[in-house]
Amino acid sequence: MSFFSALLRSLQCAYTEVQQLLAVPGAKALAVVMLMPFTGIYQSMVTSGALNSLVGSIGLGVVVFGGPAAVSIVFAKLSTSRVQGIKVICLIAAVQLPAAAFFAAVATASQAALWVEGFSLLTVVVLWVIAFDIINGSTPSCVPSLLTIGAVLTSLMALNLAVSLVTGEVTVILPGEGILMWMWTVLTTEWVIIGRSLAAALSGLLFVIFSVVFRPTLLEYVNLRRFKMGSAIALCLIGLDVAGFVANSPTLTVVALSLGLAVEADGNGGDL
Repeated sequence: MSFFSALLRSLQCAYTEVQQLLAVPGAKALAVVMLMPFTGIYQSMVTSGALNSLVGSIGLGVVVFGGPAAVSIVFAKLSTSRVQGIKVICLIAAVQLPAAAFFAAVATASQAALWVEGFSLLTVVVLWVIAFDIINGSTPSCVPSLLTIGAVLTSLMALNLAVSLVTGEVTVILPGEGILMWMWTVLTTEWVIIGRSLAAALSGLLFVIFSVVFRPTLLEYVNLRRFKMGSAIALCLIGLDVAGFVANSPTLTVVALSLGLAVEADGNGGDL
């Protein structure tokens, strides 16, 4: 009985700690921005082949999970100490890392039933819309929100899977018919993609941690508008890579150069 009492107390303490972290100014906004890609945008990227290389995956993660939107929130809204800020990011990581592995496995396993070429083109359009949003701070009224775009992509993927099931192109494995073996096969055969997905999520998390730790210095010396421009260019390159127009796009290099060019030696940075 004492074991269950101790377990209950531990869960209550953990719940209280989570509530306190989410109460930090800017914490919820940061969590929404860093987890929003999982509403459908990230799955479409994985299906379209955005994780074809480790370096490209790291660049993708920095831009998608820890890009200008997350850094802007850290600069403008996350008003807390370094330690508390890192705790907030670790809380987000507890959701982001498992989600990155799960959605990468599901998206990769679903490729056989999806119209990959069509989703590649849709992914390019979505990435260019995100790049436009990064540069301008908003999209035109005629363009739906990123959350709506993600929901549409998820619906299209589900519809594509449903059509494949109806036409007999794929079959559903029910519990008791080898689903555990199928899951094990996916994990063992697609571990490279899953690993790259984890690397992408981790690179985004580390970049946001970097911005939290060095927030005062970055606010003074980094021009965020320049970094936004470089990140937008990197997203466009990812889109061209997914569409097959560019092979092995230098995404990470562009991000690193944009961050370097955003540094202002005279200390006039922090332009949000």
